[in-house]
Amino acid sequence: MASPTKRNKTKRPSLFDGLEIGPSTLSHRLSGPVNLAESLCRSMRSTLRLGEGTVCARSLRGVETHFTIAMDSAYDYKILHQEFDPEAVFPEIVALGNQLSEVLQSHLTSEQEAAFEDHILDCLARMVYGSNMIERAGAGSQITLKLCHAIFRGEKIPEDIGETDEEFLTLKQSLVRNNLPADTSAVLRSRREIVQHAKAAAYIVNQLCIRGQDLSEEIILETHRILTYRVDAESTPWTEYSGVYRSAEVSAGLHPFPHPLLVPHLMKAMIGELEFDLKKAMDSGTIDPIAMAAKYTHAFVNIHPFIDGNGRMCRLILNTLLLKLGSFFVSIGEGQADREVYLDIATNASALEDMYQDAEDEEKPKLYKELSSFVLVHVKRSMSKLIKAVAR
Repeated sequence: MASPTKRNKTKRPSLFDGLEIGPSTLSHRLSGPVNLAESLCRSMRSTLRLGEGTVCARSLRGVETHFTIAMDSAYDYKILHQEFDPEAVFPEIVALGNQLSEVLQSHLTSEQEAAFEDHILDCLARMVYGSNMIERAGAGSQITLKLCHAIFRGEKIPEDIGETDEEFLTLKQSLVRNNLPADTSAVLRSRREIVQHAKAAAYIVNQLCIRGQDLSEEIILETHRILTYRVDAESTPWTEYSGVYRSAEVSAGLHPFPHPLLVPHLMKAMIGELEFDLKKAMDSGTIDPIAMAAKYTHAFVNIHPFIDGNGRMCRLILNTLLLKLGSFFVSIGEGQADREVYLDIATNASALEDMYQDAEDEEKPKLYKELSSFVLVHVKRSMSKLIKAVAR
């Protein structure tokens, strides 16, 4: 979502006051360089090894569970003003998953293995690029993909660059082409917005999908801290808001987000409800990764727990849950039309939150249905591309 208007800012003590948040500290928390694409390839092969519409995921407290992918009743039959039939598309997703499972369990050639890893690498990088574009952050696709590829391969890149560096000039040209400020501070900021976003993605994906951890407040706070490291908000230095729940009221247009005093309780309740939903899925043996990821993306962004970075964080949560529970990827916001549709859907969902804010939980409809349908379309597109890349 677009950056909200901030009001009545007061500094809230960080849970991590006195702890240095430099790159060496972050590297330590990531437990050294990780080739994320390579690790995800192994993880996806393990998750999809069963086929027949079934995935194997460490979903709750590290317990390995078999889930049958089954459609929830959490989809809309329109995406904005366009008719959409989720009941026709969802079975195609299951079929594509089975097809991908067969491909990955076969003996891949070295060229196919390389294509698999390269495609995952590109998906991760485009995920960052599209998410940044929604917020008018970062820079053009070429330099974004170059930086992200290096980070996701586990390569070390310099924290800062000089004005004569070729990378600096490329970033500057990208900002100029987009009619954005292109002074030295703007160029360096755009680079940090790419680099820190990629590092935040590497952290949360590594924790949930590679290490098998559950989504938690601690992981969310740490991901946000990495995302916003040395990136000041509009009127707040990064040292005051990075990795800390907001202490100011915020809104997007006419939609006010919850009062800051409610944020800790709402975040705890969100994580508790996610654990409850996963436990239900474990008991039933069925899961809809797309609807579940959309539900908690919607919940997070409508709590809006941070001063800045909520939109990028909600899309990191979306992709990480999709990967963990279904081995799905989506890249949202690469094109202008896609960004406009996504933002309209987010605005509609926030308006529904206002409409039903006083309703009892049992009376409240699923306000993320349109988002679920939108994500479903992107999952189908992404899976089709992955199969073509690996099976060629």
